[in-house]
Amino acid sequence: MSNSYHNTDENTLICLLKQGDPDAFNRIYNHYSRKLFLHILKMAKDQDIAEELLQDVFMKVWDNRVSLDPTQSFQAWLYTIARNTVYSYYRQVAKDQRLQEQLYQHFEELYHLDMEGDLRDKQEELLNRALSSLSERRRQVFDLCKIQRKSYEEAAALLGLSTSTISNMLLKSNQQIRKFIQEHYDEILLFIVALVLK
Repeated sequence: MSNSYHNTDENTLICLLKQGDPDAFNRIYNHYSRKLFLHILKMAKDQDIAEELLQDVFMKVWDNRVSLDPTQSFQAWLYTIARNTVYSYYRQVAKDQRLQEQLYQHFEELYHLDMEGDLRDKQEELLNRALSSLSERRRQVFDLCKIQRKSYEEAAALLGLSTSTISNMLLKSNQQIRKFIQEHYDEILLFIVALVLK
């Protein structure tokens, strides 16, 4: 597949695709699909969803083939479509509980990622704003259990509370963090996309 792709100049394939040639489309698909799938999977974090989004991307390529410019980078255009497709998918988070849960899981990963520069500053700012939505006691419980990864028993011993109180406070903290994510999901989404694309 790859050899047959390289044996034909990409500009020629793009011109043929522009004219609606299905063979040119198939060759382009076969050349780019695997690498693009892995790129989408990094952002979507779910294989089934990444496969669906990959198909959406190539449907958009076919639907928009007449706007292709053979003098411009096809790969850059393709990856822009992929990024926008993933972004649109995440925009549905506000309307779909399962997708909200996925965004929450991605947000939780931010507690434990080591970053540098602007991303590090943005990470700290987002986390601090999320945690500032909690009461002082809930923030302590959340910090111990979620960020420091202590068990309920360890957190209870440190704070002089029962494990059931820790569990209850963490449940309420999680609800508050989810509310923060719902209210700021565009901003959080942009940060996560910037993070996986860096």
